[in-house]
Amino acid sequence: MRFASASEPLLWLIELSVLFSSIMTAALIVAFVFLRTRNSIVRRRQEQLTQRWRSIFKTAYTGEALPEVLPRVGRRDWFTVIALFSQFHQLRDKDRDRAREVLPKLDTLAYDIGLDRHALYWLGRGDDAEKILALTALGQLRERAALDDAIRLSADEGAELSRAAAQCALRIDARFTDGVLELVRDRDDWVRSRVETMLKEIDRIDLDEALRAAIAGADEAGRRRLLDFVRFCSPSPARAVCKRVLEESEEEETVAAALRSLAPLASEEDRALALRYCAHKSPIVLLSALRVLRKCVRYDDRETLLQLASHRDYWVRLRAAEAIVELYGESGLLDDFVVEVEDRYARDAIAQALAERKMMAQRSPLRDRRTASQGAPEARL
Repeated sequence: MRFASASEPLLWLIELSVLFSSIMTAALIVAFVFLRTRNSIVRRRQEQLTQRWRSIFKTAYTGEALPEVLPRVGRRDWFTVIALFSQFHQLRDKDRDRAREVLPKLDTLAYDIGLDRHALYWLGRGDDAEKILALTALGQLRERAALDDAIRLSADEGAELSRAAAQCALRIDARFTDGVLELVRDRDDWVRSRVETMLKEIDRIDLDEALRAAIAGADEAGRRRLLDFVRFCSPSPARAVCKRVLEESEEEETVAAALRSLAPLASEEDRALALRYCAHKSPIVLLSALRVLRKCVRYDDRETLLQLASHRDYWVRLRAAEAIVELYGESGLLDDFVVEVEDRYARDAIAQALAERKMMAQRSPLRDRRTASQGAPEARL
């Protein structure tokens, strides 16, 4: 009896723990079923919402009639609707010719459903993700009521928020071009591809003067950042900007950036400039100078190229060898030239450049025929 009495509390604890475990297991099963059902309903509702508004926004492209009564947008649905509007507002290449026809229809539809009001609300009270989406939509709508907030947010510490705000302000008022370039000059945290997309929307005439002024007032780091985007300017102003930087700056990285930006625009009149920098001591400057020289190289420059093909830096040797191969093409003159080369490093570099050229020719025969004609001896006389 004493043994049975002593074991009763233990049995009671075991029964209690089993009961508690059973209740918790049942509760977890119920919670799992509830959450799975709820998520399934939310997902199905989201799919229906997306499908419904996708078909409505698509009418701007297809010309189909809109519903007589537009669906009501719930407060929690605006993020999806605004995101869809922004996606349809970003024209694909095949639809760019229809911009004057499509975009006004999308904008009218957005105003009809009050999209601008909700975007402005988010701009003042939303989190960063909502503000970025709102800025994108308001910029596409050219909504002037958002201009002051967009300019203010362009100075935000967040990289994506500030860049989206700058692009919004630029779309609303083209006079903000100077402000955008100042931000590009001073901020190194903006994604390069996003900046390029933004600068492509600026009229070239406005960009030419604004970029010249921004580079003139920049420090060395700012100049290097801005020089990467010179190619979006008109050719003549872009060349002038690059040459002015070369005249005013002595820092190696800045000089290399200016030569690198000048290379796509280089012509015969830049040959003397390229040769002058081909005598520089810094490998980073030599690499950029060779880019310019390849656009205006002549047979008279082979001694310079041969000297650089023997350079201590591997990449300088290889780029000089590529210029030599481009100069001679795959003619017999190249074989005669290689025989006269005494430095084994230069011979190896030329052999590697020639091998890479042949490999690229096998991948793209049309491209090889074009480059071969450019490198023919009679083209460089």
